Amino acid sequence: MKQSQRWSSIFINLILFAGLVVVWIAFAPAKIGGQASYVMVNGISMEPNYHTGDLVIVRKAQTYQIGDVVTYRDAKMGAYVIHRIIGIQQGMFTIKGDNNSWIDAYHPTYDEIVGKQWILAPRLGRVMLWFRSPINLSLTAVLLGGVFMSSMITKSSRGKKGKKLPSINSGGMLEGTLYLLGLLFLGFLGLSIFAFTRPLTRAADSIPYQQESNYFYSATGTPGVYDTEMVRTGEPVFPSLTCFLNIGFTYNILGNQFQDISGSHQMYARVMDEQSGWQRTLPLIPQTAFTGNSYFTLASLDLCQLESLVNSVEKQTGLHTTTYTVEIITNIAFTAKVSGQIINDTFDPTLAFKFDKVHVYLANTNQDVDPMHSTKKGLAGSSAVDANTLPLLGWEPTVGSIRVFALLGLGLSLSGLIIVGFFIINIARQSEEALIRLRYGSLLMDVYKRSLDVTLPVIDVTSINDLAKMAERQNTMILHMTLNFLHYYLVQSNGAIYRYVVSTGKSGISEKEPVKQEVFGYIANNDEYIYNGPRPIQREVTEYVINTENINVTKGHPEQTEILLRKIRFENTIPD
Repeated sequence: MKQSQRWSSIFINLILFAGLVVVWIAFAPAKIGGQASYVMVNGISMEPNYHTGDLVIVRKAQTYQIGDVVTYRDAKMGAYVIHRIIGIQQGMFTIKGDNNSWIDAYHPTYDEIVGKQWILAPRLGRVMLWFRSPINLSLTAVLLGGVFMSSMITKSSRGKKGKKLPSINSGGMLEGTLYLLGLLFLGFLGLSIFAFTRPLTRAADSIPYQQESNYFYSATGTPGVYDTEMVRTGEPVFPSLTCFLNIGFTYNILGNQFQDISGSHQMYARVMDEQSGWQRTLPLIPQTAFTGNSYFTLASLDLCQLESLVNSVEKQTGLHTTTYTVEIITNIAFTAKVSGQIINDTFDPTLAFKFDKVHVYLANTNQDVDPMHSTKKGLAGSSAVDANTLPLLGWEPTVGSIRVFALLGLGLSLSGLIIVGFFIINIARQSEEALIRLRYGSLLMDVYKRSLDVTLPVIDVTSINDLAKMAERQNTMILHMTLNFLHYYLVQSNGAIYRYVVSTGKSGISEKEPVKQEVFGYIANNDEYIYNGPRPIQREVTEYVINTENINVTKGHPEQTEILLRKIRFENTIPD
C-alpha cells in the first residue's frame, strides 16, 4: 500500500509541478520576469463595471484597440490609471473613464501602457490590501506557522509510538531518476505548449519621433526704459515706444530612419476677448513649403495696427475689455517615409501674449513651463517584423530559441524515461529477484539471523505484491533470505508466517517456486518429522534446520551451536 502510495505521490507531485509551471507562466508579476500586472481599482471613474477594491490583472498586448480597458502611467500625475481607449491617433491613445464626462488629459503611447484587462476579480483587491498591512501579514504568518508546527509535532509523536524500522532503499536512486525525468518532461512539455502557442514574429516596434519648436521675439528698445537698445525675449513691449514686434521661430523633427521629409507652414496672430468670445486673425507668414527635418523663419507683428484694430472694435461694438489675448500660431504639416511607409503629422505650437493697450507681455507666468518651447511626440508605424520575444526573469529570449530549447529538453527527458523503462523491463525479464529489489527495496531487509516462532503455520502467497501489502499494513519489513538458490521473502503477521519464494537455479534464471513443493524446515526439536499424506517420491536433501532461538541463512559449519544440520525429507507429491 505504501509503495502504491509512493508512486501516487510522485504522480501527484508531477502534476502539481506542471500546474505550478503553468500558473507561473500565466500569473507571474511583470517586475520579476512575468507577463501579468496587478491593479487595484480606486475611485468611481469606471463605474458601474468597476468598483473600488476590485482587482484587475492586466497583460501586455501586441496591439490595443478601441474599447480595450488598459492601465497606463500618467507622467503628469505620477500615478497609474485604468481607463478605456476611445480613440487612436498617430500612435497616441485617447482614453476616458466610463463614468467620466471628459477624456483624460494625458495621451499615452504604446510603451507607456502597462497592459490591457485580462481578469477582473471583484473585491479581491480589498483582501490584498488587507494583507499589505504589516500587522495583518504578521498575524497570518504566525497562524500558518503554528498550524505547520502543530502538524510536525503530531507526526513526530506518531513516529515515536510506532516501530523504528531500518530501511534499505535499493530502488531509491531509480525512483529519484524517474521523479526527476518526469518533472523535466512535464516542465519541457508545458514550455513547448506555451512556446508553440506564441507567434514566431511580431510587428516591429513603432519608431518614436518628436517635433519641437522654439519662439523668440525682439523689438527696438529705448535706453532709458530697457537695459539695452533691444527688447529681449521675456520683457514687455510698449506700443508707444515701438510699433513692430519681431518674432522668430525654429522647427525641428527628431527621429531615426526618416527619409524624404517635406511639408508646409504658415503663421498668423489671433486677437481675442476671452469673456465675449470675439476674435480676429491677422496673417503673418503665408503658406510656405519646406524640405528637410528643420527650418527657421521670421515674422513681424505691427502693434500699432493691433491697437487701432482693438480701438475700432470697441468704438463700433461698445465692447470694453481691459486685457486682450494675442496668440502667435504656427500651423505645420509634414510628410515623410519611415521603413517604407509614408506618415503624415501636424503640429500647432502657440505663443500667447496679453495686451492691455499699454504694453504686450507674456501670458504664461509659470516658472516651471517654458512658454517659448513646445514639443509633440509621435510614433511611426513600421512594415518590418521582428523576432517575437518573451520576458523571463529579466531575460528576453526569442520564441524560436525557446521552442528549440523546449523540444531538445523534451526529447532528452523522454529518451531518459524510455531508457529507464527498458532497463526496468530488462531486469524484469532476467531476474524476478532483481525486479523485487527494484520495486520494494525500501521494504526489504537482508538478514542472517532472526528469531522466529517456528510453531506458526507457513502460508505461501501467490505474488510479491500481496506480501508487500501485508508488510505495509503491519508496518513491518520484508525479511529476505537466500538458501540454495532460493530467495525467501517472509512476513510474520496475524499468527502466521507469510512466504513468497523465488528460485534462481544454478543458471541464475529466475523461476517462481511452485506452491505444492514444500520445504519442511523450522524443526523445533530433534524428533523426526513424519508426513502422513499420499505416498511420495522420497529423496534426501541437506537442509539447514532452524532451532527455536535463531535462523542462519549462511552456509555454516555443523559444529556451530545455533545451527543444527540435519537430513530431512523433502516431500513432493506427484499430482495425479
